[in-house]
Amino acid sequence: MTPDAILAPPRAAAILRAMKQPARALGLLVILSLLAADTPQDPGATLTVTRKTTKLRAQKKLFAPAIAELKEGDKLKFDRKEGAWLAVLFDQVPGWVHENDVSSNPEVRLSGEGVRENYSASETSAARKGFNPQVEKQYRSGNPNLEAAFLLIDKLQARTVPEAEVRTFLVEGLLLKEGQ
Repeated sequence: MTPDAILAPPRAAAILRAMKQPARALGLLVILSLLAADTPQDPGATLTVTRKTTKLRAQKKLFAPAIAELKEGDKLKFDRKEGAWLAVLFDQVPGWVHENDVSSNPEVRLSGEGVRENYSASETSAARKGFNPQVEKQYRSGNPNLEAAFLLIDKLQARTVPEAEVRTFLVEGLLLKEGQ
């Protein structure tokens, strides 16, 4: 039995349930509208690459052959959207890019550090606490015993793994089906 049913007679509970349905639908509509707000709708719209590096793909697949290397700030021309993939032109070359790697916002801020518009909860929390490169520098200088750990983290963050190795790992671990 729900709390609504305990507090209200059966007919009132039915009315309350009926009132909640439109509210849920409206809430879902608002969320979907916000999610679609950064998705270009018009062919020819300009998109900006917001990832430090990414690839223009021959097909709308994660490990499709790369047609071109894209870097943060590169401009693409939008053609159409299919699922999470966007058909685009880069220097008159057609290809596919994942929607998370670009923004249609003409005022998106770029830094050379792969700025994105969506951040994880831990990144947002760190930003709220004022954690930035200056704070890290101050913390490092005040905690010299942690310098080895900071250097290790810097080394890990700078590490890159070739795409072919990642694909092999995923296929062998049965995390990616052949052909994806």
